[in-house]
Amino acid sequence: MLGSKDVSLLHDFAVVCREGNLTRAARELNTVQSAVTQRMKRLEDAMGTRLLKRHSRGVTPTEQGQILLRYARKLNTLVADATAEVGAWEASPSGAVSIGLPPSVSTVLTSPLIEAVKTALPNVELTVAEAFSGYLSGWLENDEIDLGFVFDRAPGPRTMVSPLMREELYLITLPETARRLPAALGIGDLCSLSLVGPSRRHGLRRDLETAAEAAGRALDIVLEVDAGYQLIRQVLRGVGSCVLARSAVMPELQDGTLAAVPISNPRMRRTVCLARKREKSDSYLLARIEETLKTVVTELVEGQKWPGELVTEQTSPLPSPR
Repeated sequence: MLGSKDVSLLHDFAVVCREGNLTRAARELNTVQSAVTQRMKRLEDAMGTRLLKRHSRGVTPTEQGQILLRYARKLNTLVADATAEVGAWEASPSGAVSIGLPPSVSTVLTSPLIEAVKTALPNVELTVAEAFSGYLSGWLENDEIDLGFVFDRAPGPRTMVSPLMREELYLITLPETARRLPAALGIGDLCSLSLVGPSRRHGLRRDLETAAEAAGRALDIVLEVDAGYQLIRQVLRGVGSCVLARSAVMPELQDGTLAAVPISNPRMRRTVCLARKREKSDSYLLARIEETLKTVVTELVEGQKWPGELVTEQTSPLPSPR
């Protein structure tokens, strides 16, 4: 009986019938005539009947062979169609992908990201969600997003992390407040100001409090806001100042409604990373999206549209779709 392991014999059989000659078929199949003869014998043994008639001019299919040839041609067509469909999908994969961005990253990245994915991968259904980095880590673990931009994240047993760029953190405040401050701030200067910030579950808040405690001081957090846009709105209203990267407030810095004051003691920096779950490491679609994201980030940083410096560590190559 013909089994799945014998499917390749059907391809060879179709070639033999098309060429009508074992020698020509061997050349077509890039082998020798004796190998073709042996494979046709295997096929006849598997089918339990004679499939080819030998004569002086070559070979022709028997009546049973003609029946099998119809199916062999259908199978070859199916294989060709499958190959074409897979190739088309690889050229422009389709599917739904969700990406989580912290507010400070979203401000500078969302529009270029959407345009790049639309251009490079037009068949992808893209969803962009915004939340603080601490929340995004949980969303990633719970499969609520496929990829997440997070800060200062190390790889874990279940999470792959690619560092992308590093950015400085600044005191973001009203221009009139900035004019009263030193050109570069220390932790003591921050502790003397009314601050608006995220809750303690977020790494930035913990880092600031650790630096303050090391200096024997305490932060004056007058308002906790776990929503990036609303946090900036409170600074604009004069409720307090905050510590953010310049990327989070580029429009406000450009129009002069907010000012950024450097922090030098201690110098505050963070690494922007792209994370996804290890169990999705073989996803060709996510690899293509990740490749597109990294290209966009590189262009933004090199074009000085995202203040910072690129991380030069080597990252994993694009997995093979096959």
